Amino acid sequence: MRIKIAVAEDNPVTRKNYAKRFSFFEEIEIVTFAENGLDLLDKLSKLNPNSLPEIILMDFEMPKMNGVETVKIIREQYPSIEVVMLTVFREEADIFESILAGASGYLLKDASTEEIIEAIHNLKSGGVPLSKSIARKVLSLIRGKEKRTNKSEKFELTDREIQVLQAIVNDDTEYAIAKNLNISEHTVRSHVKNIYKKLQVHSRGAVVKVALKENLIKNNLN
Repeated sequence: MRIKIAVAEDNPVTRKNYAKRFSFFEEIEIVTFAENGLDLLDKLSKLNPNSLPEIILMDFEMPKMNGVETVKIIREQYPSIEVVMLTVFREEADIFESILAGASGYLLKDASTEEIIEAIHNLKSGGVPLSKSIARKVLSLIRGKEKRTNKSEKFELTDREIQVLQAIVNDDTEYAIAKNLNISEHTVRSHVKNIYKKLQVHSRGAVVKVALKENLIKNNLN
């Protein structure tokens, strides 16, 4: 089954470039292009519910309505749609703001077509796609924030759940988590289920957002 995506990008040349790049991948279907956040919301409202994109590739900087503002509205109006931010910026504050707004992933615009396609499949399978440099920025942001308090007790997370939570934020697979912690994948899934319940979330992306917002993995990073 083809994966429906939308692209929000203000540069017409870049939009054409995306169309050309994705045309070589039969599993990808671009349902609409938009030149800014307002244009995207208007086009989404006119699509048949069955034609809505599953994933939106969103430019961070756009006129009229930027990526962060648009993500917030999409998360409210179309909660099933995942959003991956694409940007040339690497500022930690921008990354953090995007994730808290509801973005499910964050890639640099110079990412190769293969990297973007891999990110789309990663997101479809429950992952949280982040460019390596972006991931380092996120971890740096978490480490560098001052006067933070570990709030794991607020959610009654166990030490093992904190370890699994850290691995989820690092986008490790269940197999990798099981191997690194020397436990079974069944046990990993049990811990993940408990984490979802305690954080009151239903997806990996939401877990990451809560972990970052609440500083749940501070002092637990390697």
